[in-house]
Amino acid sequence: MATALVVGAGVSGLATALRLTRSTWDVVVLDNGAHHDPVVITGPDRHAARRLAALPHDLHHETRRSRVTALRPDRFGVTVAFNDHDDEWFDVVVCAQPCCEAERLPGLRLETWSRDHVALLYRAVRDTGLPLSAAELLADAFDIHTDDRAAFAWWETTLKPHSIRRAFTRVR
Repeated sequence: MATALVVGAGVSGLATALRLTRSTWDVVVLDNGAHHDPVVITGPDRHAARRLAALPHDLHHETRRSRVTALRPDRFGVTVAFNDHDDEWFDVVVCAQPCCEAERLPGLRLETWSRDHVALLYRAVRDTGLPLSAAELLADAFDIHTDDRAAFAWWETTLKPHSIRRAFTRVR
């Protein structure tokens, strides 16, 4: 069974965890316990919220209050170092909020949202303003593609037009 670490228990992090567990992933969610402001759900996110809640499904995940101190990708996944227990290996790490050194992964350019088994979901949400749609599409990508590089490429290609459109509408 595939394993995922979701860093951040805000709306996009929990939506990603919910969607991945529906696809039989084992999910660990890290929650720093910070207060999350309410998120306005409109447009495509409203439709995503309906789809995410369409089929009742328990969110089976482990919630931890640990902090990520390092990410070490290899050919097959990511070894994650924590502040309070031993390192663990995951198939995929989803950063729903900024986490440790994820931004400094080799080859990660400013315009990309993923690299080496790590998805920077918070960056996609910031660029598009679509937390639920971005989360749902990320999990959909893993249902469509067995290889995470192909999944990340599909996710970015599908979601990127929304960031361009949003930037264009702000300028007007």
